[in-house]
Amino acid sequence: MSQAATPEGQADAPRTERHLSARAASQAITAELLERVSTQLEHLSTRLQQGESAELLAFMRFSARFHSYSLNNQLLIWTQAPASQYVAGFRNWLASGRSVKKGAKAVRILAPLTVKDPDAARTTEGKQPQKLVGFRYVSVFADYDTEGEPLPTQGFMTVPGGDEGHRALIDDLSSAVPVPVRWEDAPHTALVVNGRPWGRHSSAHGWTDGQQIVLNTARCAGQPAHALRVFFHEWAHAELHFTDNGQRPEDLPSRAVRELEADGAAYVLCAAYGIDATAQTADYVTAWGGHAEALQTSLKRIAKTVSRVQERIQAQQTARSAAD
Repeated sequence: MSQAATPEGQADAPRTERHLSARAASQAITAELLERVSTQLEHLSTRLQQGESAELLAFMRFSARFHSYSLNNQLLIWTQAPASQYVAGFRNWLASGRSVKKGAKAVRILAPLTVKDPDAARTTEGKQPQKLVGFRYVSVFADYDTEGEPLPTQGFMTVPGGDEGHRALIDDLSSAVPVPVRWEDAPHTALVVNGRPWGRHSSAHGWTDGQQIVLNTARCAGQPAHALRVFFHEWAHAELHFTDNGQRPEDLPSRAVRELEADGAAYVLCAAYGIDATAQTADYVTAWGGHAEALQTSLKRIAKTVSRVQERIQAQQTARSAAD
């Protein structure tokens, strides 16, 4: 007796249903992660409006360890694994000689979904540019949930102690800056940048016009840790706030926001090198209070700037090691 033929497509129906169900579940998790980011930003903004900056500063110190991640993922890692020093996917941990412990809880972050952009011109290499169309969630694991080979160290972020160590660090990092860095006595002339007054005057601790960074000898030389903060502040300005970086003057934020972003980036970079600049920053950042969207915009710009600075520093150290 012959077996009845299965109607075409019927055998694949359960598989299709499972696929659709899994995709729906994944989309729900992704939506929940995006909502968590928005909720966290609203919370931080509300705390700032109440005059409380400690929580935001704690996040910014944390973000110094994860400068290669987007702001969204920094927030997601912070809320799920605040004690982590590193995170990586299961296979990446294996590749580094470590394995994820049994029962470890995954940290969920966002990965971009991109497609080729048919409307964009091809690159000089002939490649079609990609455009972002959404996100999907991926799972990573914190370092404390792994075991095996020793964890990597970030030697380029090791700071020798004391004033001499900080002076040496400024000298060392200056060669990674894309513009010249120099010391001079206090300037007394006004500075106009991109058609706007920049506020260069004798009380300035440092300044930049996007073509150079100048540190005020009288105000910085005797306080090397403070000088390092000023150095990072001006470097952030040079990366963020000049039309030479492809921005139009009208696209630049107000002077108050520019100073806020530069100080925020300096705070994160100081934290990466073990220097606490809370006293100089705590009250300043409350200006973001009650403005969650503005806070998000600036934190994204700060995160990208910190990432660029750290990439430049790492590239300098790598080139130096190769030459030795």
